[in-house]
Amino acid sequence: MARTRGLTYPLTLDGGNLAITQDLSLVEEHIISVLETRPYERVMRGSYGFDPMIFHTLEPNAINARIHEAVISQVPEVRDLQVIGSVSTTEEGTYQVTLRYIAFGIPAPPLSLSLNM
Repeated sequence: MARTRGLTYPLTLDGGNLAITQDLSLVEEHIISVLETRPYERVMRGSYGFDPMIFHTLEPNAINARIHEAVISQVPEVRDLQVIGSVSTTEEGTYQVTLRYIAFGIPAPPLSLSLNM
């Protein structure tokens, strides 16, 4: 596998330079970036991101499908994505989601996130 490198998300400094991450960590950071960015937040990439308005449905199947669509369309390295999520019963106003996927032909560790609704 060829090494894939890019800037860390969120941007951080490492010895005065922007920090770099690579491979599966880079893919994970790209997924988080997509889910934390609102449409049109990036002026030159209006379709980049995830619209949190879907949370108003409170329908896990619809929310999971929208998360799936956002990640697959914006992170080309992700294959065989499974999104498992539900409204949190312990943290009010959050949606607990776990993503299982393959990147670069390698099964990535599950990525568990709490998204603000």
